[in-house]
Amino acid sequence: METLARTFIGIDVSKDDLATAFPLASEQWEVEKFGNNDAGIAALVQKAKSLPEPHVVLEATGNYSMKVVFALCESQVPVSVLNPKQSNGFIKGVLLSTTKTDAKDACALALYGQFNKPKTYRMPSDKMLEINQLRMYLKQLKKQQVIISNQLHALEFHVKPLAYVQESLMESLALCKRQIQDTEKRLLSISEDCFDQAYALATSVVGVGPAIAQALLIATNGFREFDNPKQLAKFVGVCSTQCESGSSIKKRGSISKTGDPNLRALLYPVKAA
Repeated sequence: METLARTFIGIDVSKDDLATAFPLASEQWEVEKFGNNDAGIAALVQKAKSLPEPHVVLEATGNYSMKVVFALCESQVPVSVLNPKQSNGFIKGVLLSTTKTDAKDACALALYGQFNKPKTYRMPSDKMLEINQLRMYLKQLKKQQVIISNQLHALEFHVKPLAYVQESLMESLALCKRQIQDTEKRLLSISEDCFDQAYALATSVVGVGPAIAQALLIATNGFREFDNPKQLAKFVGVCSTQCESGSSIKKRGSISKTGDPNLRALLYPVKAA
């Protein structure tokens, strides 16, 4: 059966706007800005659905891109969410310009879709969305814990530290620690329910405990997004790199370190085991 040609639409996402490139002709686009809010997203989705076989391409920008991605998935409009590292080199090569604008980036993302036919994004389950939100909250809590601890440490060197300030910081630190414990417990409970068999398999590996298994499963959506171990190693950032060119450039290989640094740090004890 012949596959219909897709209409690739590029979106450059910012906090307030969605610069959207709709194709007019070969390598020509009409760029329209929509508000990054419910009304703007609804209008964007409606226009995208009016085109034959629409396929949206955008870069992952955390919470700023989440609503539009969810709306497109709900409306059954295929969307590809790119890691900025995937698209940056392509965009620079396409633009060949000293100026960088939202409109140009949107057009370049549409062109990226035409040339590379990126994989269609699958919206995570409600459980996975909850897990990701808890994970981000936990990360923020741990940063806050470090900040408060540093403030308390600095206060020890003050000539006349105020008891009020010290007590307030100690209360804040105690509260932060309780919130971290509660969030970790909730995250562990939901992760075990969500991943079940994958969690049991992960913890059966020597050196992989509950914390490492949980972090791996959450970051990889239970390993569901990977077809082989090489893809997983590349995502985490533990694969080897090679840099050779001609006869003069032969650099020593190393670990890529392109993935989540916190996840890699957790995996070092596993290597030792």
